[in-house]
Amino acid sequence: MKKVFVLTALVLALSLPAAAGLVNGDWSTGDETGWTRWWAPWGASNYGVTFNGPFAPEGTAWLNQGQQGSFGWYQVVECPAGMLCCIQGMWAGDIDGLGWAEVMFWTTNNPNENHGNRADIGNPADIAFKKDSWGMNPPTAWNWESIAKSPHPQGNGGMLISQGYVVVALKVGSVSGNPVWASWDNLCLYCVPEPGSLLALATGLVGLAGFALRRRK
Repeated sequence: MKKVFVLTALVLALSLPAAAGLVNGDWSTGDETGWTRWWAPWGASNYGVTFNGPFAPEGTAWLNQGQQGSFGWYQVVECPAGMLCCIQGMWAGDIDGLGWAEVMFWTTNNPNENHGNRADIGNPADIAFKKDSWGMNPPTAWNWESIAKSPHPQGNGGMLISQGYVVVALKVGSVSGNPVWASWDNLCLYCVPEPGSLLALATGLVGLAGFALRRRK
């Protein structure tokens, strides 16, 4: 019987519901619902929901011949402070010619922060995954693959502890004037209890189970 109580306690702890995730991370609405556009003031930007990939539709951002710029989308998600948050997804693109593509991921206690400006600045600690034309995570033209294959060496690897809100930002850009593009799809955000808290909860539940057993004796 004691083993049953222990197992039940652990299952309860590990089955806690995740916090709310991204809205329209798979672009299934066929539009940009849930996403907010941002762009650097010095350049051009083009946005669209396309139907070219195996998981269509997908969000696609691009620059045409002769254009330069840095831009994309972001989304702010409320997640209780102390929760462990992870971002996963797929992407494809072609950034050859002084270009870059990123999935940015950061946390804040201020949902009204200027997130577009923060995405434009591009602090390495805010970048989860990145490819660029200067040797980071080649090749510069790639078919659909997991974003996890392209971690930024100074980034957070798509995992952080929430301060109350988390932000997912998508970014593509170039300064060459050559065409570049990136598409993102099946983006999923998970927010679950931080492992230490989960262990403490499991330990507490096990203790309660043991107390109940002693009372029965």
